[in-house]
Amino acid sequence: MASEEPIRRPQQLPSANHEVIVLLEGVHLTFEDIDTAPKSHELISYHRITAPDQVRERIQCASIVIATQCRINADSLGEAPYLKCVITPTAGTNHIDVDECRRRGIKVARCEGSTSPAVAEHALSMYFATRRKTVIFHNEVRNVDEENKNSWKREGSIAYKMQLANGQAPCSIEQEVVGIIGYGSIGKRLATFCKALGMEVLISERKGALETRKIPSSHGDDGAAIDRVPFDQVIRTATVVVLCCTFTEASRHMIDAAELGAMRPEAVIINVSRGGIMNNAAVVAALRARRISGVAVDVFDQEPASSAEESALLAEDTRDLNIIFSPHVGYLSTKTILTMKTMVNGHIKSFVQGDYSKFEA
Repeated sequence: MASEEPIRRPQQLPSANHEVIVLLEGVHLTFEDIDTAPKSHELISYHRITAPDQVRERIQCASIVIATQCRINADSLGEAPYLKCVITPTAGTNHIDVDECRRRGIKVARCEGSTSPAVAEHALSMYFATRRKTVIFHNEVRNVDEENKNSWKREGSIAYKMQLANGQAPCSIEQEVVGIIGYGSIGKRLATFCKALGMEVLISERKGALETRKIPSSHGDDGAAIDRVPFDQVIRTATVVVLCCTFTEASRHMIDAAELGAMRPEAVIINVSRGGIMNNAAVVAALRARRISGVAVDVFDQEPASSAEESALLAEDTRDLNIIFSPHVGYLSTKTILTMKTMVNGHIKSFVQGDYSKFEA
């Protein structure tokens, strides 16, 4: 347990020639070889430290901190007299108060694109599971009554359970219109997958934007530039809405009751971004009212999550709805781990050498 991990003190405090690197969440990523030459260094690793007071107690000796998900802000930083660099292996910095770090002169680096191959694949797997109701049918087959009969054996066929919210049979791949909201490295890779499968792909403009931008020709088919599609049009048109955008206060509850009410009844939503992008209570209401056909999430408002207090999607009365969960594991693959390690090591090396060109602050 994280609360039982004792505070470890370095043999030598940070100096002009020595770095103390504190890894707060080795549960996600571990490091064997770190190069800080010509400086020496010491690595202190914890399995999982996330509580602000525990973070604060353990980074007061650090000059470099590696934080995957735990919050780095004024509360968890404390005095941190030696801290000069915070690195996250993830693509986003929503768990790091970059402005507070900037105010203190702490450099911040993220690993952009480190998770994109695996997350795009995971999003696609969640689409298939949601569209084909894989988990629902798995449970139907496994759940038997006192006569050892499941619903399939009792009814002869339960294919009707695959119907969409409008009572129609599920869409085929060639009928799908995929609206990708967030066209970073994950969105680009996912667009390639979906087009290869034969889906129509719409790249969304930012919500509320007055003008639509063109995507450079290098990303288009046959060298042609791609027009982004207005957000509202994507919401009205898409049969699959994939959220892979950055989470900020501006994007909080980007998908709310109004957007859900405008979606096609065939629509399924795949969220591999952050939990706060959707108003989950509104999503549950839309599913129950059969305004949309399904939702899959790899991310939650609070993590780890196990109850309705942490996500409305986890309420006890949502078990009958077409909801697919995974516990924020979409990033995980051997390639992701290798990429993260390489990028974190690269940021450490750049920091030691005084090259801050790839740092956020």
